[in-house]
Formats: sequence, C-alpha cells, structure tokens
Amino acid sequence: MRKILNSNLVNRIVKCISILMFSAIFLVLIVIDTKVQYNYKNEIKPDNYKCLLAILFVALLASIIAIIIKKIVGTRIEKVKKVFDLIEKKSTWIIAILFILLFIVQIIILQNIYFETGWDLEHIFKAINQYVETGILEDKTYFAEYPYFSVYPNNLFLVTIFAVIGRIVVHFQYHGVYKALVLLDIILVDLAGIVMVKTIENFTNRKNLKILGTLIFIAFIGLSPWFLVPYSDTYSILFPISVLYCYTKKDKKWYHYLLIGLCSYIGYLIKPTSIIILIAIILIECYKTIFKIKDKTNMKFVAKNGATIVLGIAIALILKMGVINIINYESEKEYTISFYHYLMMGINQDSTGAFSHEDIIASLSIRNYDERVEYNKKTFVERLKSLSFKDFCKFYTKKTLVNYNDGTLAWGREGDFYSTVNDKENKLANLLKDFYYNDGSLYYVFSDVMQVIWIGILLLVMIGAILKKFDCNTTVAYLTLIGLTIFTLLFEARARYLYLYAPYYIILAVIGIETIYKKYQTIKDNKK
Repeated sequence: MRKILNSNLVNRIVKCISILMFSAIFLVLIVIDTKVQYNYKNEIKPDNYKCLLAILFVALLASIIAIIIKKIVGTRIEKVKKVFDLIEKKSTWIIAILFILLFIVQIIILQNIYFETGWDLEHIFKAINQYVETGILEDKTYFAEYPYFSVYPNNLFLVTIFAVIGRIVVHFQYHGVYKALVLLDIILVDLAGIVMVKTIENFTNRKNLKILGTLIFIAFIGLSPWFLVPYSDTYSILFPISVLYCYTKKDKKWYHYLLIGLCSYIGYLIKPTSIIILIAIILIECYKTIFKIKDKTNMKFVAKNGATIVLGIAIALILKMGVINIINYESEKEYTISFYHYLMMGINQDSTGAFSHEDIIASLSIRNYDERVEYNKKTFVERLKSLSFKDFCKFYTKKTLVNYNDGTLAWGREGDFYSTVNDKENKLANLLKDFYYNDGSLYYVFSDVMQVIWIGILLLVMIGAILKKFDCNTTVAYLTLIGLTIFTLLFEARARYLYLYAPYYIILAVIGIETIYKKYQTIKDNKK
C-alpha cells in the first residue's frame, strides 16, 4: 500500500488538478472573455485573445532576434557568455539596485497621486482618527447604525496596528497618519518582492531567473497602484510568501518552522486567506508522514517540527491578545457576520457572487447570531437548488471571470474609491494621474499593459503545470493557488483577493519559463 501511495502520487494528483484548473481558467479568459456581463467587469482592458497574440508575437520576435544575434556573433560567442556570466555573478547587486529604484519611483508616485479611498477604509480611518484623538475606539458608523468592527471583527487586528502607528506618528508631530501607513505599505510590498526573489532561489539556482522574477514583480506588483491603499490585501502580502520561502528552504532550521506558524497566523489575522498556504503544507506533510515514515526517529523529527509550527501560532495568538487589548474594544456578536454569510453571498446570481448590499442588510437585520447563521445556510441551499446544471456552469464561469479577468486586480472598482483626491498640479502629477486614475486619459495604457502581463503570467503558470515534474515544493505552491481559487469561487468573489498571492503566480510563471527552456534544450540535444 505504501509503495502505491508514495509521495509522487500526491504530486501527480495536484499536477493533474493544476493542469485542469489553469487550463479551464485560461480557456474561459480567451474564449468567453467579453461575451458575458458580470459584476466588476473591466470594460477598458483589451480582448484577451489580442493579449495572447501580442505575447506570442513578442516571444517569436525575441527568438528570431536571439537567432540573428547568435549568427552575427559567431566566433565571439564566448564574449557574450562572459557578459551573461558577469550578470549572473552580479545578480544580487542588480536586484538590490532594481528594488532601490522601485522604492524611489513608488515614493514619487505617492507624492504626486496620493489620495484617500472610501469603502472599508473610510470606516477604519474614522475609527483610527478618533482613537488617536481620544484614546477610545467608538464604532457606530457602518450603514449609519451597525458597529463596523462587530460586523467585521477580522479587521480588528489590522485597525489596532493602524491605531498604534497613528499615535506614534502623531506623537512626533506628524499628522499625516494615512500617508504614513501608505509608506509602510510600500515597504511591506517591496519586502514581499525581496522574499519572493529569495524563494525563486529555493526553487531554482539560476540567478538570471531571479532577475527575471524581479522585473516581473516590479512591473506587475511594484508599480501597481495598490500600494497606495493601506488595507489588508497589501498589509498581508509579506506573510504568505514568507511562509513559502521558509517551507522551500533546503536546509531548514528550527526557526524556519517557527516562522511558518508565526507568519501564517499573523497573516490570517490580517487577511484570513493567508492561512491557505499553511493548510496546503499540512495536507502535503501529513500525506508524506503517513505513507513515508519508516521509523520512530523520523516520527520524532516530524513531531518536533510540527510542535515548533504550533509554537509559532501560539506566539501569534499571544500577540493578538496583547494587540487587541490595546484598544479595549468588545465585539458584539449579535452583529457579527459568519462565513455562512459569505457562502450565501458567493452564490448570489444578481451580484455574480461578489459583494451584495442587499445580502449584507438582510443578514444584519437578523440580530440573533444563531438565527442569522440559519438564515444564511437556508438561503445558500435555496440558491444552490435553484441552479440547473447549465445555470451552475454559467454562474461559476462568470465568477471565474470576476476573479481572474482583470490584470489590474479590480483597481478602482470599490465604492467611493477616490474619496479625497490629491490636488497637486504639475506635469508629472498630471501625467501619473492620467495613467493611474480610472478616469485618466492614459488609464487604458495602464489597464492594457497589466492585462498583457497577467495573461502572460497565467499562460506560463499553465504551461509550467503541464510540463514540469512536480516535487513537494511545486506541489505546495500550486495547491495553495488551487485553494485560493476554490475559496474565491465558493465565497465572495473579487480579483483583489488574488493580490496577496500575486508573488506565487510570478514564481510559478518563472518556473514555467525555466521548464520551457529545459524542454527546448532537451529537444535540441536529442537532435544532435
């Protein structure tokens, strides 16, 4: 039995699911794309088949140029190799310079197009400003009568961190709390990029791939304006990639296991989907333990590492209790929304499974928590039963488009997004506003570029799933994205919810490029 259920079996299963899932997603994006209507649709982006053609054209052009250069260089090929060798040797310095330049550009963007947004951030910053001024977190702002942090207690940890930072900032006579939190946001996003590059090194030792990963990160995440929005999506991005880095480290020490538990749970406290990577690790490691352990020494080793992860989670729990006690806020359970509400909202055909104002009001109108949960369960079952097989397929096809069919990750498509706009006027500020603001004259350029990059990333992720032989590290990375996709299909849909796992998509895209190159080299060698 153990021989049949070896570790390769779970790798093959995850590989098959990954191929099916990403092939289906890619097919939906290319074939259906603009043919149906759904909530949060990006009406400005180019057709996906045009993006694909552009990607294939660039790839073909690059190949032709490479062949021409190779023929022109001829006997001087060694000199070219020396240049590439030098680039590889100096890769650490190149990557460091790229991230320094990125940080400078981000600060310039911040200074020129800074704005404050509405939706959830409006409620959070009202509470923060009040706490900074009075030391009390009063909370009667959500739809005029509902306490926001009782409705969404998952944001309490984040708002406490914001409030503490706010008081520190004000103590030093600086009153731009929002702007200070955006600056910290930028630092966290860039740190996530650095950890992502180190994680690529864990997957492959090719230093040129680290540089490539850095360039993709800068284009898709580093220069994406989401760093201007200090919310759970950006504040959590560092934690899932840190967990993957620790897990894929070849020679793991005890503190790597500690960090897996600590980062997983701190990420969970900021954004619940951060826990998906830990679930993937537990599933794979449990499978390996059950079917591969042969002696007690190995069992002790696994138990020790598992206990260290649990210790990390325990430290995060203690940290949570200490942080929450700072603001001394007591959540009122009668208002709290359970995950059954999101399950119910996730199958709402009118909202395409995205946020529904009607659903939130319907849930909040039931003041008893247990009765609300029963209502959510009942409504979910009724909505599910009302779907025929054809309707079911159509609905989840649309939800796939909501989640995956926007390279900007739904930038600007939240309520009252540009609540307070920076009135700075100069050539650079106007140019950046035109490029990044949704009503800007150059916004279509930003949207088009991001869509082409996103389609390219998904194409490479799919190719990687097809061509690469899965090991445990690759399996965990793909399994995490499978879990994330299932989560956004079952519960509330939103392209923004993919943001914190964007480094995973980039890593797997880079692995896809490496796999293509290796296959090409194998075919080339076989012809000789």
